[in-house]
Amino acid sequence: MTTRAVRWIAIAVGATLVAVAIAASIGSRTATLRGLVVSTLSERLDSEVELSAFSVDTFPTVTIRGDALVIRHRGRRDVPPLVSVKSFTVTGGIFDLLVRPRRFRTVTLDGLEINIPPGGLSMKRGDPQPATTQAGVGPSPLIVERLFSRDAMLRIIPRRADKNPKLFAIHTLEMSSLGLSQQMPFKAELTNPIPKGSIQTSGTFGPWQREDPGATPLSGRYTFDDADLDTIKGIGGILDSTGDFSGQLNRIEVKGETSTPDFHIDISGQPLPLNTKFEAVVDGTDGDTYLTNVSAMLHETSITAKGAVTGTRGVKGRTVKLDVQIDEGRIEHLLKLSVKTEKPLMVGDVALHTDFLLPPGEADVIDRLRLAGQFGLESARFTDKGVQSKIAGMSQRARGTPDGPPGENVMSDLKGRFRLQDGVLSMSNLTFAIPGATVNLQGNYGLKSEAIAFDGTLRMQATISEAAGGGMKSVFLKLVDPLFRSRNAGAVVPIKVTGTRKDPKFGLDVGKVFNKRSP
Repeated sequence: MTTRAVRWIAIAVGATLVAVAIAASIGSRTATLRGLVVSTLSERLDSEVELSAFSVDTFPTVTIRGDALVIRHRGRRDVPPLVSVKSFTVTGGIFDLLVRPRRFRTVTLDGLEINIPPGGLSMKRGDPQPATTQAGVGPSPLIVERLFSRDAMLRIIPRRADKNPKLFAIHTLEMSSLGLSQQMPFKAELTNPIPKGSIQTSGTFGPWQREDPGATPLSGRYTFDDADLDTIKGIGGILDSTGDFSGQLNRIEVKGETSTPDFHIDISGQPLPLNTKFEAVVDGTDGDTYLTNVSAMLHETSITAKGAVTGTRGVKGRTVKLDVQIDEGRIEHLLKLSVKTEKPLMVGDVALHTDFLLPPGEADVIDRLRLAGQFGLESARFTDKGVQSKIAGMSQRARGTPDGPPGENVMSDLKGRFRLQDGVLSMSNLTFAIPGATVNLQGNYGLKSEAIAFDGTLRMQATISEAAGGGMKSVFLKLVDPLFRSRNAGAVVPIKVTGTRKDPKFGLDVGKVFNKRSP
């Protein structure tokens, strides 16, 4: 809603205030004009109107001033007023009122406040939606050369009484050639609450479609500067965005770009540059956004996505639902965002596809985020020397050469399915190959606790006794070779990985050894 709601109210209020100039030009009394303002606003907005101070000067120019204008929903004292204006001024020339359309030079609104109640801008509960769209509202009887609003506030009231309203500070709003039946240029400056940042926008609005406001056309350009992502719990960085928009209020097509040089997730606190280009369709009547194409670059990892950001009736906030694809990326970039460590756990080429769901809520992003998908890694290797040493040792034993030279520090065909929920990463069918062996694992990893709990099997070329090397140990282990013997491998060993990211522990899952029905 934001500036679009403000523009709609400003048009209705400004045009009505200008209407009183007609009476002023023929010498009507101030009391008559005050009554005209109240009755016209009541009729246009189907509302209850209160107006405190009011004065009219007709020489040398027509100047109308008023204070404490309040517009309430008819019969709705249970919600704040739809509109309140601390003061307003309307100015114009006498001769401009003697021709049609009658023209006023300026309308100035100070301290404009607009309260959008639960359910939107409807003046009455249960108003039906218009069935048809009009092309316009006929020729404008009044034209305002310039409307200017200072320090306006848009307040969107939640349905739940225990929730705080969402506030938009509209610092300035300027419109020219104001008339309901024509296209009106505008420009505005406002503060977006979440993420908090400054928005400047300009373009054209109208002509106003009275019977179907959602069909009112608009177009323009915006800049969104210094948006602080820290105002979204769980992430951080400073975002800048520019873009163009066009269409009508209920279907606004937006094309834009964003740049966040220090994007990070709080759980790791490690920033990476994030740049995006996007195309979206926005429903300006309810704020729902449909992302038709998003191309992002996280450092050197390319990401594409599509989906929607939508609200749910009776629920504060919006749900982000995306389909995310990475065809050629780097696993270290993804791990740097999600794992708190000086260097990533592993490096390598990654391909990934996942469903992305972020429901609304007060918890950290990482606790609300839900992922479900699959990934594949090529030429991957662990960066920790201790972990890589254990992997290399496992490879040597699997080939039956535990005392030989270390193998290459490379894994191939690392792939699996994953699910992230409540800050816990679950993996299934996680397989990778090392020289002499293949490993299949499943289990969990806590993103905050960094606790590891995986179990699975190690399929080796060598038997258990061969993996032990020579000597008496190897001789005794020949007795247990039958327990692990496999038709298609030297041995299949149940294993488990426990501990933490910093101190993983690899070991034999003894319980599964003796529970095996057959080797």
